[in-house]
Order: sequence, then C-alpha cells, then structure tokens
Amino acid sequence: MKIYDSVNKVDVEVDGTKGLIQLMVDGRQVDLYLKEKKSDEDGYMTWDVEHWSTVDGRRFIRCYSLEGKVSSEFTGHNIYDLENSFKPEEAEKVELS
Repeated sequence: MKIYDSVNKVDVEVDGTKGLIQLMVDGRQVDLYLKEKKSDEDGYMTWDVEHWSTVDGRRFIRCYSLEGKVSSEFTGHNIYDLENSFKPEEAEKVELS
C-alpha cells in the first residue's frame, strides 16, 4: 500500500494494515480520509476523517474531524479492537503524519 507521509513530504510503501499499525507503534499518526461521512449509532457525532495514534504501543486512540474541524471526541482501543475498528481499506486516502 502506498501512502503519503505529510511530515517528510514523500510517498511511502507500507505493508497493509499491519504496516500501518506498526507505524503507529513507532510513534506516527495515521489519518484515514473516508469516502463518505460516518455517524455513530446514536447520531451524536459525524466525521469524515479518522486520526489514529497510540498512547503506549498497546492502547490506541482515534480522534475525529468533520470538514476540516477537529472534534473534541475520541475513542480508545486495544490492539484487538483494531481488527473491527481500524479500516484503512475503506478510506479514500491514507496519510502518515
């Protein structure tokens, strides 16, 4: 999978989802620009970008943006949650920051 590294301003080849998770463990943030807006099951929040990073290599955090505005909401995940929640294959664009 080829993604753009917005810090170093280069394209980087990554070994799929596992490679992206390893980049997060190594201290980078992965931004998933979604194809369409998503909402939570209660309709409380809507977003079009997910910002994924790790707290300590085992716990992960997902922050949200909508139309360029970062939300104060976030969700916490463990490594096993990522199988159900971290979906880079559904993104229109993936960036490393």
